[in-house]
Amino acid sequence: MLFKIYDNQTNLPYEMELDELVARMTAFNSGGSTEPELLKAFAVMARTELARKTFIYGGKGCESGNGCDICTEPGHCLECGLPEVAVETAVEAAVYDAVKATHKKIILFDGRPIKPYFHYRCGGATENAENITGNRITYLRRVLCTFCKDKEDIDNEKLFTVPELEAFLKTRFKKPDGVYYNIQGMFEDIDVDEQGKVNMVKIGSRTYKGVEIMELLKLSSTRFNYIPVKFLIKCIGTGHGLGLCQCGAAEMARRGSSFDNILKYYYTGVKIEEMQLPDAEKPLKGVRLVLDAAFGGEHCDDNRGANGLREKDANLDIVLRLKDLLAQDGAEVHLTRDRDTEVTMADRAALSNSTRPEFFISVGQNSFMNASASGTELYYYRGDTAGEKLARLMLESVCASLGSKNRGARTADFYLLREVKASSIILLLLYISNPQDEEMLSGEAFRQRAAEAVYHAICTYYRSRAGKTTN
Repeated sequence: MLFKIYDNQTNLPYEMELDELVARMTAFNSGGSTEPELLKAFAVMARTELARKTFIYGGKGCESGNGCDICTEPGHCLECGLPEVAVETAVEAAVYDAVKATHKKIILFDGRPIKPYFHYRCGGATENAENITGNRITYLRRVLCTFCKDKEDIDNEKLFTVPELEAFLKTRFKKPDGVYYNIQGMFEDIDVDEQGKVNMVKIGSRTYKGVEIMELLKLSSTRFNYIPVKFLIKCIGTGHGLGLCQCGAAEMARRGSSFDNILKYYYTGVKIEEMQLPDAEKPLKGVRLVLDAAFGGEHCDDNRGANGLREKDANLDIVLRLKDLLAQDGAEVHLTRDRDTEVTMADRAALSNSTRPEFFISVGQNSFMNASASGTELYYYRGDTAGEKLARLMLESVCASLGSKNRGARTADFYLLREVKASSIILLLLYISNPQDEEMLSGEAFRQRAAEAVYHAICTYYRSRAGKTTN
């Protein structure tokens, strides 16, 4: 199964096969560990994150509206990090072994993939979700974790001056003036005379006279005050504390726990099951598509053939036939219009963007002043590798099935290609200005063959994706 990834650095999409993507995510997030069971746990977590984004499990892909499954923006689509593809980082054989050993395994709760939160070290107990996210999540409950107790935290101490704390916390501290404050365990039981001189004070475990303090600390008098100017804040644990504790999981693996037991320890009430994937027999299962019949409405400016055929009518009939074919194979199909009604291009783009399909496919015809012009051509947006692949498959299928002249698949900057945030294709099927093309477009049998040709191209595309999951 191929995943479409949006690179936030280049602003271009690319594709990667599921197991390769899981391997890269596992290597990137497992902290360089070589513990086989820990690597397996991270492989299952990575695959679970990806499953959440697929349409098979009701996911909508990347919610930035770029039409991809995930993006590379840190923390946006994935709890697990995703390494830069441009950085050629070798993935150890042990990671690939872990991915292979957990083939298709994901973490489910009530039949849905969980969001597999994890952190570096909990320090003794993980957290309840509501304490971190504000929402109660049943599988993210606090569990005691003694496995990470011997691990030392790095950079767990920080010093802050009073002004720094005020700046970071956006608050103001009241500065004591002539007032002595007890600081439990440090300065207590302070006895001050009427002039503000210290008679007696308990510091730590001993009680001192004011004059003793003056002499020991070499102060200029016994009339002194104190205020903390620096605070040492020391932490136990590293991270938000939700879900799997990486240090604890590593220790569990060293002690012989299996990956599934590790995952079930940190995620309450979950099951480890196989991920549903598209296959060659049902390649369109879970696929979401938007079909667009160009033009529409009584007053639209569509083209008419010499014998009166209107472009809007031919487009709609082909799209409706195509929808039926796709839906029978399990695809989730949305139409920009299902009758003769006017829908602006802006509304077409908005509908697609709110639906978040894998592909937006618009069907139209061409027209030219020279009535001899004929053939079929397709357009896709520059840099859209998935759109280009499907466009070429579609052009080959349509031209072979209908005997149409192949006028090529090429890039364009049309409004719909530019504004629809998904892989988009504009199919211009024949020339309605050509009398022979118009006559073919008028026939129901021809329109059915046209719909079937597009359908077969879409199936071929998804079979190629499904086929890679079985290798």
